[in-house]
Amino acid sequence: MEPQTQQPTEDGSNKAVGSSANMLRRKSCTRWIPTTDHIRILKELFYNKGVRSPTIEQTQRICLQLKWYGKIEFKNVYFWFVNQRAREKKKKRSTSDVHVPMQRSGLVGDDNVTNWKHEDQWGTMAVMDP
Repeated sequence: MEPQTQQPTEDGSNKAVGSSANMLRRKSCTRWIPTTDHIRILKELFYNKGVRSPTIEQTQRICLQLKWYGKIEFKNVYFWFVNQRAREKKKKRSTSDVHVPMQRSGLVGDDNVTNWKHEDQWGTMAVMDP
């Protein structure tokens, strides 16, 4: 254990540096827990109103409206839209039945080297080396 040094306090007494009495308390960080109204309104904007990437001004207005339904900050609204776009993109990728077939290329070359082609999502061929 490290030795604690003495440091005078405002009242003239000495307290050990690093003691719990002298430690600054950190503000506890809590995660934002959206209310059902928050989620309902955000989904309404995202899915029915087509608000996918709101501007800063739009985000501020949305935040002000949502404050009626509970504690919320600008960053909560901003990141909700960022995360929702990412979820939609991920869901679109996973639900698309695009199969990426691997096939041998007809490239002439060394028999010890195998070149593979695959079709990407746009139907173009890309060569992959092992």
